Amino acid sequence: MATDSWAQAVDEQEAAAESIGSLQIRDKPEENGTVSIARDSNSGTAKSETEGETKPADEDDNEDKAAQSLLNKLIRNNLVNTTNQVEVLQKDPNSPLYSVKSFEELRLKPQLLQGVYAMGFNRPSKIQETALPMMLAEPPQNLIAQSQSGTGKTAAFVLAMLSHVDPNNKYPQCLCVSPTYELALQTGKVIEQMGKYYPEVKLVYAIRGNKLQRGMKLQEQIVIGTPGTMLDWCSKFKFIDPKKIRVFVLDEADVMIATQGHQDQSIRIQR
Repeated sequence: MATDSWAQAVDEQEAAAESIGSLQIRDKPEENGTVSIARDSNSGTAKSETEGETKPADEDDNEDKAAQSLLNKLIRNNLVNTTNQVEVLQKDPNSPLYSVKSFEELRLKPQLLQGVYAMGFNRPSKIQETALPMMLAEPPQNLIAQSQSGTGKTAAFVLAMLSHVDPNNKYPQCLCVSPTYELALQTGKVIEQMGKYYPEVKLVYAIRGNKLQRGMKLQEQIVIGTPGTMLDWCSKFKFIDPKKIRVFVLDEADVMIATQGHQDQSIRIQR
């Protein structure tokens, strides 16, 4: 469908929506006055005051359903069914809807591309093909991604962190905050697997039990951990310089916000 016809169809849809919105279905008035319908809750019938007749309640319900069916048909007949505009925007690298169909289109570093294929990824999942172009953009863009478990969200933000790291700089550049100790370890394993062929990039865990000496500076580029320990490392012990962070990931953000204490800690880390 050409752009002009698509725009015309949209105008027709809006005009139809306005006419449907003003459409009212009323009972036909009699010559001697209007018809007032009163429903008898005991008998389940409807009575007409002017006619003095009883009308079964089932007929009223059928009329309501018929009117609703008519409205639905009018709406469906005027809807614009086209994906052309969306497809054009998905192919435009400057559009926020830009998506890719292969990992090669992302122009990843060879080491990362090798790590992606070694993990068994043949092509991006739905969430990855949409989110990765935004996360890998220069300058990076803020993104909130939501998808079902097992669709590749973790692999997506891990790939983004590994891509934005400069291995020549020996200080933390990416922070990933997870709600639990176990999830932090699980995400760390994905980082280690995907960065298997990128040994210059190092990872450290900001979790309970991992105690560092006061005054030391971290040389690892990626830090992953839980909110409490991560906050201490940033503000209390000064192991991390927040001003040098290029990528900040809040994993399972809905859980973090809903958990008492984690919401405040996450906000303080982000600031």
